[in-house]
Amino acid sequence: MRVRHVLVTAALAAALVAVPTALVVAHPAVAAYGSTADVTGPQAARVVAARVAELRRTPDQVLTGALGAADGRAVPFAYAGDSITARPGSWLRDLAATPAAQAVVRAVGGYAHSGYRSDQVLARMPVVHGEDVLVVELGTNDVNQHVPITTTLRDVGRLVARVAAPHVLLVAAPPSDHTTSLWGVDRRAGNAAFDRALVVDAHRHGWNETDPFAADRERDDSWVPGTSTDGIHPTTAANHAIAGRFAAAITAAAHTARA
Repeated sequence: MRVRHVLVTAALAAALVAVPTALVVAHPAVAAYGSTADVTGPQAARVVAARVAELRRTPDQVLTGALGAADGRAVPFAYAGDSITARPGSWLRDLAATPAAQAVVRAVGGYAHSGYRSDQVLARMPVVHGEDVLVVELGTNDVNQHVPITTTLRDVGRLVARVAAPHVLLVAAPPSDHTTSLWGVDRRAGNAAFDRALVVDAHRHGWNETDPFAADRERDDSWVPGTSTDGIHPTTAANHAIAGRFAAAITAAAHTARA
C-alpha cells in the first residue's frame, strides 16, 4: 500500500471517531455516508469528514411514548418522524400541549428523532397499543443523504407493516430553501420528487396522505417567507397552524376505510 493511501485511510478513520453509533451505521444505499466515487484521495476523506460533522451537529432531539392528555373522544394515533416531529415547537409538541378538554387527537406512542432516516426510525420504533392511525412523517433526511426513493418507500412499508394500525397517514416532506447537500443532491427538488412518489405509494396501498405544509409552500417548493428561519424547519408560530392541519388529517384518516 502506498503512503498516500495510508494517509487517506487514517483520515477517514479519524473523521469517524466519536460519532454516535446510531449515526455511523449508514443505510446500505448510502454506505460510508454516500458515494464518493466522483472524488479521490484526500478530497474523499474531506467529503466524508464534512458529512460526519453535519450529522454530529444534528441535535439529539427525541420523542417517544404517549404525549399530552385527552379524553376518550380524541382519536388515538401513533407517530414516526424526524426533526419535523421531534424538535422543540414541533407540530406534535404543539398538539401535546393542547388542554385535554380541547384535544381532538392524542398520541399514544411512537418514535421521532431529529436527523434520522426512515430505516433508523424503523429500527427503533417501539410496540404501540391502541392507535387508530399511524402518522408517518419521514423521508427528508433520506433525500438529504441520497437514499433512493424506492428504498425509503420500502422502509416506510416495513414500518407500516410492523405497527399494523387500522389506518395510515403518510405526510409530505416539508418545503426546503436548500438546493444543495453534502451528499450531492438538490434537497428542494429531492423533497418534491419524494412527495410525488409518496402520493402514488399511498394510493397504491389504500393509505391516506396529507401535505400539512401546503399553506407554507411556495410554488417552487421553498418556504413562504417568514415561515422558516433555517430553510428546513417551520417556525414555532408556523407549527401552531401546521399542528391544526395534522389534527384534521388524523381525524379524517380515522374515518376512512381501513387499509
